[in-house]
Amino acid sequence: MYDTLDIISPCGRKMLLEGEMMTTKREIDFHYRRLNEIYDKDCTKIAHKLMCLKDIHTTLSRLENGTVLDDIELFEVKYLAIVSSEVLVLLQEQNIVAVGLPHLEKVVEILDPDGVNIPSFYVYDSYSDELREVRKQIKAIQGNGEELPDDKRQQLAVLLQRNADLELEIREMLSGRLREFAGDLSVALRNLSFLDILIAKAGQMKKLGLCFPVVVEDGETFYNGMFNPAVKDALVAKGKEYMPVDIEFEREPVTIIGANMGGKTVVLKSLALNQLLTQFGFGVAAHDCCVNLVDEVALCIGDDQSIEKGISSFAAEMMAINKVVLKIREGRNMLALVDEPARTTNPVEGTALVEGLLDVLGEIKGGFVLTTHYNILNGNVKRYRVKGLRDNIMDYTLEVTHCGDVPHEAVAIAESLGIDLQWIECTKRNLNN
Repeated sequence: MYDTLDIISPCGRKMLLEGEMMTTKREIDFHYRRLNEIYDKDCTKIAHKLMCLKDIHTTLSRLENGTVLDDIELFEVKYLAIVSSEVLVLLQEQNIVAVGLPHLEKVVEILDPDGVNIPSFYVYDSYSDELREVRKQIKAIQGNGEELPDDKRQQLAVLLQRNADLELEIREMLSGRLREFAGDLSVALRNLSFLDILIAKAGQMKKLGLCFPVVVEDGETFYNGMFNPAVKDALVAKGKEYMPVDIEFEREPVTIIGANMGGKTVVLKSLALNQLLTQFGFGVAAHDCCVNLVDEVALCIGDDQSIEKGISSFAAEMMAINKVVLKIREGRNMLALVDEPARTTNPVEGTALVEGLLDVLGEIKGGFVLTTHYNILNGNVKRYRVKGLRDNIMDYTLEVTHCGDVPHEAVAIAESLGIDLQWIECTKRNLNN
């Protein structure tokens, strides 16, 4: 999702990558209100102005600390002030208040004494009558570049040194005058970077069909038409259709059952992704949704065995899930998503381990969803079942079920994949026996 975000400026991308997960309804609602305002506006002209926005945090820090800026740094300050002033006008034209920008016209005046409004900087003659005269004399002596006699070279050296001294004095003067605007310049850079992010997020929402979530701090999470953008794009590229799913949960644990290739793991990844998208202020991959806020998302998935540490797949999985259990017992508000726990051990003990996990967790504050192949008898859980094969076509949508029995579709799926016929026939014969 970060890679598909069309961030224009380096400072916008830096701000995005350094952003922290929001955990309160107040800050998330405030973020989405500003994003919603940008979503409804045509920000093409504003985005064009942000294309050349530079990350000049170091320059602004040096200015604030009393350092005399050089010509390049003064140019950076001037260019930021010009961009900010122009964007401010565009924001006012569309009555956009999502991002506030300070008035920096005075900064532009200081660095543009001739009023040409060109995004470049030079120690202009206008800053000093003496500087103008010195430069005039230098130009007269240099002439057309012909060889100069010794007395003229000596005179030129004196004038060049005086020119350098005057330029330094002017830079000191300019840096001193600009220092009072260092705070406003920092605000402008930060808010322009944030505006870049908002415009990119709004564009991504429209492109991918994302929605604005309803956010709650202690309630039900539900998604209608939830999808995984990466998986959807991959399927569309192959000419296939993605099947969105509906799911809801609150405090009671949730189990999702279904055969292999039923999309259960994709559901868990999508839940983790959309929780993070919400709490990082992105559009959410669903038709509509309500998301309960958490402090942490735990996704236990895949093979974590370690040859170096001598840890098997089963041991690594048990240790990872145990960390989640301990955090939940400590009262940690988290969304815990576990993919087929104890799948690498025998079915009898595996089933007991999963049922024991559900018994231990009970009601948790954030949410707990696991997928499994085992028949779970625990009655204090909410069950979803992947609809599975329908006329030899896999239906990946979820339906609520009160039965804990896992559907027996592995052989049918294997057969639909074109697996060796003799292998399939032997398997069916063994099942019948």
